[in-house]
Amino acid sequence: MKISLAVAVSVAVLSTGVARAQQDPTTRALTEKWPEIVMVDGIEIVPVQKNTYLLVGGGANVTLQIGEEGAMLVDAGAAGNADKLVAAVRHLTRKPLRFLVNTSADPDHASGNEGIVKAAGGPTGIVAGAVGRPANAGILTIAHQNAVNRMTAGNSPLTGDAVPVSTFFTAKKEFYANGEAVQLFYQPNAHTDGDIVVFFRASDVVSTGDVFRTDSYPVIDVAAGGTLQGEIDALNAVIDIAIPERNQMGGTRVVPGHGHLCNESDVVEYRDMLTILRDRVRDMLKKDMTLEQVKAAHPTLEYNGLYGTRKEMTGDKFIEIIYNDLKGNKGNAKRAQKE
Repeated sequence: MKISLAVAVSVAVLSTGVARAQQDPTTRALTEKWPEIVMVDGIEIVPVQKNTYLLVGGGANVTLQIGEEGAMLVDAGAAGNADKLVAAVRHLTRKPLRFLVNTSADPDHASGNEGIVKAAGGPTGIVAGAVGRPANAGILTIAHQNAVNRMTAGNSPLTGDAVPVSTFFTAKKEFYANGEAVQLFYQPNAHTDGDIVVFFRASDVVSTGDVFRTDSYPVIDVAAGGTLQGEIDALNAVIDIAIPERNQMGGTRVVPGHGHLCNESDVVEYRDMLTILRDRVRDMLKKDMTLEQVKAAHPTLEYNGLYGTRKEMTGDKFIEIIYNDLKGNKGNAKRAQKE
């Protein structure tokens, strides 16, 4: 009886330990299979969280949310990629395309609008109703008014159905999609003057557009109203939304405009990098150093391997933007972007 009792107690303790291990997310994460990543027509489908996905390969990153109501896309990719993106959506759902949000007017985020809207059967909303389309058909296209102003200007303006029909000027816009609250937060004068960050509240996913990216220094488009402080403020806004699960990891997922899937700690690291570089250049300005002297000091040296590998935005080009922004010399900053 004593031996049997000891065995029973040991089994009970072992069973309790196994049950606790199964409940412990840290242990569970070591045994669960990684989510399957699928390629459809050149588009990589990366599961993010709940019913949200990251579509990679169509230009800028595209965030997809699916549900009973249909599919919602954050950004439309570059021109010529709409059919590929729609094929990726159709791999996951046969529901109609219902919502399209542009985070900015950048061509790699908005040039695919026309193809997406065409695949959805046309736009819907107030404008669509005015031309005879049923209110419950087609796709609702949304952007900040400043972004739309830039989409419809310049040498290659968007026209017709490619132009978002629902715009806003306020600090935020809210609506429901697939039973989930979706919030659009305007980020004034960050990457541009028309950036928005999209927050899927139930899924706990933030889609940032190009106010945050992991493959480059931030592209602060001075000609389009971008500013250094606005960029830092936008990153802080994303950090305020995101909540880590444990040890600053997990929890809220962050989809950058370009690069890999992230969490809050990645955004903090990026914000800190930008703040450090700003402070370094500001200290050099206080010593009346010229732009060439600042570049020669290599203030971006330890970050260039991570963020300075693209010729469009090297460490020197980014320093020039910071330098001219802090001096208030917008003209030179604009030229630095175009070089």
